[in-house]
Amino acid sequence: MSLLISTRKAAVLILVLSIFLGVNGCSKKITFPVSPVIPTAEPSARVNKTSEDEYRVRLEVSGMALPERLTPAKKHYVVWIETEGQGTRNIGELRNNRGMMANRSRASFESTTRFKPTQIFVTAENSTNLQWPGDHVIFRSNVFRVK
Repeated sequence: MSLLISTRKAAVLILVLSIFLGVNGCSKKITFPVSPVIPTAEPSARVNKTSEDEYRVRLEVSGMALPERLTPAKKHYVVWIETEGQGTRNIGELRNNRGMMANRSRASFESTTRFKPTQIFVTAENSTNLQWPGDHVIFRSNVFRVK
């Protein structure tokens, strides 16, 4: 009887581990060098391919200054990706947490794109609906490959 219980526990443990590894194993953790513009910024990103053949990009940054505090001051942080064969794409705005109780030094972003990313970078801009990035690059990831 105890052998049957041990076998069931082992089977459940293997199932739980395989589900956990399957869900997290498909996500690519992206690394970033220290930003020369905002050295206190600590970006953390993950990219994974969805079941709809799109790519979900998640970006969290701690130690992020408000864009208005930069020199020169800007209004927005824009998230860009370098893609495999499709050039540079604007995928949205990285927003600092706002509100009375929010930690304003934290910023977050999440979006999906049909373009396969190979690098993520963030620029400081005065507008968000841009076709090309400006010169004020805040940080840029190392090149990566998503399966």
